[in-house]
Amino acid sequence: MKKGESRGKILVVDNSSTNQLLLVRILQSKGYIVDGVDNGASAIKMAKADPPNLILLDIAMPGMDGYETCAHLKADKKTKNIPIIFISALDDLDAKVKAFQAGGVDYIIKPVGLEEVEARVGIHLTNQILNSKFKEMNNELAKRIEELTLSKSLFQERENKLQAFVNALPNLSFVYDEEGRYLEVLSSQPELLRASYEELKNHKIIDLMPDDVSREMMDVIQKTIETGDTQVMEYKLNVMDGTEHWFEGRCALMEKDSEGHGKVVFIATEISDRVQLFQEVQRMATFDSLTGCLNRRHFLTLANQELKRSLRYQRPLSILMIDIDHFKLINDSHGHAIGDKILCSLVEVCRFNLRSADIISRHGGEEFVVLLPETHKEMAYIVAERLRIAVEKMVVMEFEQKISITISVGISNLNLDTGQEDSVETLIHRADQAMYDAKGSRNTVRGR
Repeated sequence: MKKGESRGKILVVDNSSTNQLLLVRILQSKGYIVDGVDNGASAIKMAKADPPNLILLDIAMPGMDGYETCAHLKADKKTKNIPIIFISALDDLDAKVKAFQAGGVDYIIKPVGLEEVEARVGIHLTNQILNSKFKEMNNELAKRIEELTLSKSLFQERENKLQAFVNALPNLSFVYDEEGRYLEVLSSQPELLRASYEELKNHKIIDLMPDDVSREMMDVIQKTIETGDTQVMEYKLNVMDGTEHWFEGRCALMEKDSEGHGKVVFIATEISDRVQLFQEVQRMATFDSLTGCLNRRHFLTLANQELKRSLRYQRPLSILMIDIDHFKLINDSHGHAIGDKILCSLVEVCRFNLRSADIISRHGGEEFVVLLPETHKEMAYIVAERLRIAVEKMVVMEFEQKISITISVGISNLNLDTGQEDSVETLIHRADQAMYDAKGSRNTVRGR
């Protein structure tokens, strides 16, 4: 960047004047043009009037919060492509998932750090500027191809500009013909290539890529040539050193003749970190972070699917509700670390004594719920007794002291004969009531 030249325009949205001023000063000191507002309505108005390159958006604001503000911006054609980084003191999973679902590209926890803000803003602004330049260049290229009076010198100039631009893009750049043949291979990171330049040049994708990846790439290339629209795909690939990487491929039309033959530019960006982050968010949204079994939300999703199948085919289904007896006393006597160890050990014992088709979930605290597909009332009692006895025999060590626990188990069954329409919620409620009946005696099984 030349001296005095702006690195980009950023809009900071934070109802705290202290936080807003801090972010504005941090970013201005790094060469960005920065505006600040303290509410969502002002942010939307300013973004529409003079769109910034990036928005830093607080979540907790009076009136219109950050999620709603983001939704308005993403719904507007003029502002939908502006990357939005949420900045919030909320550090729970639901807030992060909701932020990504609203259209955010990143999430920074308050209090913010100078280096973290600068790094994340820099990454997303770079991607935004490169994508914008790529779109502008592609539009210019398409327009020039359509000009029948284009001279050979101008055509060569266009080719040279495209070549220079492709060379400047991150990771990998390729030029393919309609048969998927490598015409050009350009990369500042050759270690991310599938094979060497010599092995790729003038060979076809179908001969060098795995079948699933080559099929999808050829579909993307042919659709780009057919429609002229830029296509995007994500794919996983082993590179030359054998390591596995995720890539985002963007395919744009380069040229097309009157007979439909054409060439495309294919830009592949390595996105393994982004994919891993998404997978981790998905994992956290699915599993209980302590015990590793399903969390309540995902259990309800799977249980509703299984209930529909049981009702459709008139197949039995049962639910167990499990509660650890006197768990508060264990926590008070031995500490929460031992309590957590007991919860994890309980899940391990239950999994060992359940089928692979059975589903166990942490319902809350020391309560667990188990879905038993294809299981009638009598068999559910057998399974519950097996779990009760196995847990009774379980031992958790605290230094040299052995700690044993018992469980109370409640059972409910799908009513196929009575015609009563059960829901997952009613089955869980009946099992919960039966579990409370069992807790009257402790270390026992009851059904309803």
